[in-house]
Amino acid sequence: MSCQTLPYAVARRALLRACLAASTLQTLSGCRSTPLPTYQDAPSDDVTIYVIVAGWHTGIALPIHAIHNPLRAVTPDFPSSQYLLFGWGERNYYMARAPTLGDAMSALFSGPAVLLVTPLYHPPRDSRAAAQVFEVGLSTAGLDRLSNHIWAAFEKSGDGTPRRLAAGPDPGSVFYGATGTFSASYTCNTWTAESLRVGGIPVTPTGVVFASQVTDQLQALSTRATRVP
Repeated sequence: MSCQTLPYAVARRALLRACLAASTLQTLSGCRSTPLPTYQDAPSDDVTIYVIVAGWHTGIALPIHAIHNPLRAVTPDFPSSQYLLFGWGERNYYMARAPTLGDAMSALFSGPAVLLVTPLYHPPRDSRAAAQVFEVGLSTAGLDRLSNHIWAAFEKSGDGTPRRLAAGPDPGSVFYGATGTFSASYTCNTWTAESLRVGGIPVTPTGVVFASQVTDQLQALSTRATRVP
């Protein structure tokens, strides 16, 4: 699943119980066999990126002008956009137009992932209704690492290009096949936290399951946050 709001209250409660249990197990044992490296970038505002929080889901928006190779290979799919919002999630649930309780429960088990790329034609604070938006400053080197990390999350076709799966839910958005495995202990929010860490932001992805576990760390870093009216 994408960690978006569940369709039924019972599904929400069931998912919450399962994710809490998974989070505890992950904290004790860790979900990665190899820890992510820690980058010691000095605080920088060379480039501003955005963490966008909508319900249970977090994603990362990058300004088009700052996206370089190899990630720039996806930008021709989104002409006229100012930003690209990248969201990683469970493939079957995330792509379902009307996800059911069964879809939600199936997403608790390990399954294939998908990347949703959404073009934003205005600054993120003006583009995502009812979302919480965090501004995050990165160094140029940090942005390059983050871009490479996101690029590595795309499944590639035989010619090395990202593998398109389907149109996304928002106008102009696209689902692409993604690497990695979604589970109750490795969610979209875990992926977001790992991506930020690769970019040099001192957040800890271990034990992260819910969006609040990302936003609490960003708020502790005094990262600028706004809620779209």
